[in-house]
Amino acid sequence: TPTYGVVAKVLIKDEDKGNIPSEMSAFKDLSSMMGGTKNNIENEIEIFKSRSLISKVVKDLKLNISYFDISGITKKELFEETNYKLYILNGDSSVYFKNGVFQILPKSQNNFEFIDVEQNSKTIQKFGKAFDSKIGKILITPSSRSIKNISKPVEIIISNFDFIVDSYLQAINVEATNKESSAIQISLETQNIQKGIAIIDNLIEQHKKDAITDKNQVAQNTLNFINERLEFITKELSNVEQNVSTFKSNNKIFDLTTNATLFFENESDNEKLLIENNTQLKLADYIYNYIINHKKNDLIPSNLGLNNPYIEKLIESINFLQLEKNKLASTSGERNPIVLNLENQIDNSYINLKESLYNQLTSLKIKSKELEKQNNLLESKLSNAPQQEKDFKEIYRQQQIKESLYIYLLQKREETSISLAVTVSNSKIIDQAYSNGSVKSPKTKLTFILSIIIGLIIPILIIYIKGILDTKLHGINDLKEYDLPYIGDLPIIKDQSNFVVKNDVNSSIAEAFRLLRTNINFIPLKKSNEGKVIFITSTISKEGKSFTSINLASTYGLTGKKVLLVGMDLRAPKLLEYIDEKNRKGITNFLIDENQILNELILKMPENENVDILPSGPIPPTPSELLMSERIKELFEEAKQQYDYIIVDTAPV
Repeated sequence: TPTYGVVAKVLIKDEDKGNIPSEMSAFKDLSSMMGGTKNNIENEIEIFKSRSLISKVVKDLKLNISYFDISGITKKELFEETNYKLYILNGDSSVYFKNGVFQILPKSQNNFEFIDVEQNSKTIQKFGKAFDSKIGKILITPSSRSIKNISKPVEIIISNFDFIVDSYLQAINVEATNKESSAIQISLETQNIQKGIAIIDNLIEQHKKDAITDKNQVAQNTLNFINERLEFITKELSNVEQNVSTFKSNNKIFDLTTNATLFFENESDNEKLLIENNTQLKLADYIYNYIINHKKNDLIPSNLGLNNPYIEKLIESINFLQLEKNKLASTSGERNPIVLNLENQIDNSYINLKESLYNQLTSLKIKSKELEKQNNLLESKLSNAPQQEKDFKEIYRQQQIKESLYIYLLQKREETSISLAVTVSNSKIIDQAYSNGSVKSPKTKLTFILSIIIGLIIPILIIYIKGILDTKLHGINDLKEYDLPYIGDLPIIKDQSNFVVKNDVNSSIAEAFRLLRTNINFIPLKKSNEGKVIFITSTISKEGKSFTSINLASTYGLTGKKVLLVGMDLRAPKLLEYIDEKNRKGITNFLIDENQILNELILKMPENENVDILPSGPIPPTPSELLMSERIKELFEEAKQQYDYIIVDTAPV
């Protein structure tokens, strides 16, 4: 099955290098509140390859359900072009960890045959109607394409969710394009181009969503903090304004603005300083209480306007470290050494922040006391002022502080809301996922060349190794190496007949037996008037001893010689089976019974009157000891006197 390459390129934007997207240029001053952090290329690569991100892709695209067209010679994977869609109706997430192989064989526009391949079960179901299966309740719906082409069968494979995630973790390749660039290339080899494009595009989309969510954490946390403070300040401001209204009503004062302006003209500069100092004191106190009352892992509200760059820098540093730790913890676990190191840095930064806030609070309190002392000096100069104006000054001061803090928090809430609305991803797509349609594997030419080479090498190796390991004798050439005598060979025949040598038969096997007879006659023997004895044996049973014995005897019989065929295989006699005789007396009876006459045991061979057969007889309990009898010698002595050739069918060596 051919596989194709799908590739996409993504640019990772680094805000630390001023690489702020154009749509954010109007809000550059809010960059710290929007969670701007340095984007490390290696970290982004690890996030792209993270199990959590790929799990979202698999779940979103339902990649654990695969469709295949099985109407052809080979299975072809389908994706968008599938004729049918399977829906798992169970709400239980455990369905993601089940397996199943099903086939859909359409019967009509309404019905189809549902085959569970693993359980080898078949049922008739209706399209669009839920039914039970081994993976739970499922529903299968046809597309308009399947209605037009109703005859095509489809195979659906349900795979374990974790197995599919692991397979794509291995298959998806993410790497930097080069060392100088912040671009990342994402590639995947797939059997279906549309499926590969959908997977990579979805992976990039999931990464964008994850990055935006990550960036919004600081801003959202800050917004929540501001809303809490606004609710509290609103109540305090309402109380102060109520006090102002009550004071005016009780003292019948209606033009307080003019009176206050004239009365506090000399104190205006000092009041401004005092209000600003108290505002800073409140902000420092808010942040200090927030750190004390919230969990260490929570992000700290930033850019609230503290006139202390060191504290603002510490807050930004803690938020940056916290985001980095969350990223790495989601991909590599809480016990990763880098995660533990970041946690230690956060702990140390928290300690420094608490100390700095404590020192800031102390400093502001001291400054506030100094400003109040200076204010008291001015008040002493105004001792002749009406007492009611003095009393009103205290109320007016509280009102000014609350109003300024309230307006300040409203402004910061609006800025934070804007930052949430315009937050964008830290990545930009350079090239959408695409494929040029070229086959990555298999390489057709290389496959054919390797197949030819392997097809030549394997048989040569098999023949060579077989030749090295072969210790059998196959022909006359093997005998020449060992200088062994050779009298002939017999071809293997498929004919089931036991008698292949007959008077009117000139087959190749009959001629081979005649040649064997001739070659035996050329063996120099001691001159004697007695019959010649030929033993025929082999290493193991079923190698053709009895077959050779019968046909060699027939060959000699056809020349007019008197031949005796002796069955000396007392353990597994075969001669009687060859001539369709059973339960006849033979050599065993001759050896046991001294009164037994040899000629009474001899049978005539069918179709050859010159050949007699002496069968082995009943199988004795101890054939080895029986063959050591002196009667054996008598048997052969007597046979030599009566026959020209005695051919002995023996037991295996």
